[in-house]
Amino acid sequence: MKLGAELQPDQQPARWDDHVAVYEAVFEPLTNAFARRTLDRLALKPGDRLIDVGAGAGGAALIAARHGADVLAVDASRHMVSRIGERARSLPPGAGSVRAESMDGMALALPDAGFDAALSVFGVILFPDTVRGMREIARMLKPGGRAGIVTWTEIERYELATRLMAAVAAVRGPQPPPAALPAQLRYRDEAVFRDLFDQAGLRLDAVLRLEEGWRLPGARWIADRVGFAPGMAAMVDGLGPHRAAVLDAFVAALERERGPGEIALTAVAHAGIAIRP
Repeated sequence: MKLGAELQPDQQPARWDDHVAVYEAVFEPLTNAFARRTLDRLALKPGDRLIDVGAGAGGAALIAARHGADVLAVDASRHMVSRIGERARSLPPGAGSVRAESMDGMALALPDAGFDAALSVFGVILFPDTVRGMREIARMLKPGGRAGIVTWTEIERYELATRLMAAVAAVRGPQPPPAALPAQLRYRDEAVFRDLFDQAGLRLDAVLRLEEGWRLPGARWIADRVGFAPGMAAMVDGLGPHRAAVLDAFVAALERERGPGEIALTAVAHAGIAIRP
C-alpha cells in the first residue's frame, strides 16, 4: 500500500480504541504465543531495554517484563496505551518494568540507539509505510541489538479466516476475490519479508516458521466476538442481512467437526530475527 492510498480499518489507530477489551480477550492469546517464541530468540537478559512497536494491549510487553526486561511499549491507539499502563501495575515484585506511550511508529519521538532489542508482533507490518517503520526500529537499536518482527504467512492455514470465508460461500454463494488483500498480508511471502530487513539496514539472522494452535472456548464464543479488530469488524458488518446466517453456518461447521466445547484453530506466522550491524 502506498502512502496517500486510503487506509484500511486496521491501519487507522483511532478505530482500535473501540476494540481493546475484545482484542485482549480473543486475539492476544494467539499473538502472545508467537511473541513468546520470538522473545526466546531475542535472548533478553534481566535489565535489557526492549521497545515493543505496535504493542496492542501489552501482552508481549508483559511477557518480556516478567522475564526481567525493561520495556517501552508504544502504540498509536491511546486506549491501547491506557490499557497497557493498567496491566503494568500488576507486574509481580522482581519483574522488569513496562512503560507505555502513544506514538506514531513511523516517527518515534525517541533518541537513537537506546534499546538492546526491539519487537513488533503484527504491528509494523500494518503501517502505511512499513519500510519507514522498520527503519525507525533499526534506529532504536544499539549496535548489535536484535529485532524480532512477526508477520503472517501461509494464509490458507489461518483457520479462522478460511472457515469464515467458507461460511460466507455457504450462505451467499462463491464470492469474487477481494479487490485488495488486508494490509498485514503484504509480507506473507518470505522473499518480500526478507527485503524489509534489507531496506531497514538490518542484518537478517533467521526467518522462523511458527505454527500455533489458537485455543478458544468454543465456536459460538468466537462467533460472538469475531469483531476483535477493526478489519474483522468491518468484514462481518459488511455481510449486512446475511451476518447472522454466516456466523451460524460458521458455528455449525465447527461444532460438527470439533463439538461444542473448547476448540483450537491453527495459524502460521514468520518471525524475522535480525541484528543492527
